[in-house]
Amino acid sequence: MEKELINTNIVLFDVDVTEKEEVIGLIADAMDKDGRLIDKKGYVEDVLKREATSSTAIGFSTATPHAKSVSVKSPSLAFVRLKQPMKWDDEEITMLFQIAVPSPGQGDRHMEILAQLFRNLVYDEFRDKLSAASSEQEVVDILKEF
Repeated sequence: MEKELINTNIVLFDVDVTEKEEVIGLIADAMDKDGRLIDKKGYVEDVLKREATSSTAIGFSTATPHAKSVSVKSPSLAFVRLKQPMKWDDEEITMLFQIAVPSPGQGDRHMEILAQLFRNLVYDEFRDKLSAASSEQEVVDILKEF
């Protein structure tokens, strides 16, 4: 049975980092511990390779690092709320969603996840709820609600 796209094990609060590589690695650690990755190092390399092609800072103080990768076991959407804003390319972010999708075999699943996120991030209510969430389960519920 396939894991749910997001669960409380891949929701991180008050992450205190200043570098992209650092937060991408922390999320990969959480995904790996939750049994979502085949090869953590390979997945991180694929996310960083994708980051090098163009910024995933999307406005709304949010970034969406992601990769389709042979190193991924199951589609995943992780959420991170940072302890303090950090620079992500030319933008300052306070939260990020990191996406992992197996390749091959998932087609454009990563694009479906990104599209759903983008449709919701334009709403202040959605961002406000995520910013105010006080538990990992609350974040999971917010993301399932929208």
